Amino acid sequence: MKNLKLWLCAGSLSLISACATSYAPLPPVGPAPPATGGTASGPGTLVVYSAASCFNNLYTVDHSGYMVYGNDGKLVKWVPNFIEGDLTVEPPTRVHLPAGSYQVKAEGGRYGWVVVPVVIKDGQTTPVYLDGEHHSIDELANPNKTVRLPDGEIIGWAAHPARNETGSAH
Repeated sequence: MKNLKLWLCAGSLSLISACATSYAPLPPVGPAPPATGGTASGPGTLVVYSAASCFNNLYTVDHSGYMVYGNDGKLVKWVPNFIEGDLTVEPPTRVHLPAGSYQVKAEGGRYGWVVVPVVIKDGQTTPVYLDGEHHSIDELANPNKTVRLPDGEIIGWAAHPARNETGSAH
């Protein structure tokens, strides 16, 4: 039975990826606009709310795994993105990454596989919402400061350019 579920999931993924929608490249998603206060340090964090995994069962709700690529196109990390326990208690896997720009390839709730450019900043969390569910950003977000899929679904905050010590964007 376990192998049957695995084969059904693999077959479904191949069909979904074959039907993936093409769309214009998305602008980069970044952390929420900065609040007043000091500067953060340490690695940044990426949290991707990808589509639900086909391996869910009575005891776990898991988001589907995703890939993180560097600007050079090389795979940086595969993230299984499991949630153990109750979805309302634990978010998807939190991934710590050095500050920089990355590409996330994840399964979206309504769009099949989606490639989202993301910006990771030291000490800040960059959430990406691809699961098609309602999130707090939907009420809090200024439409001019968000990134949306072609159907209007908000998937995250628009990235702000990083600044170096001289204040110029890089």
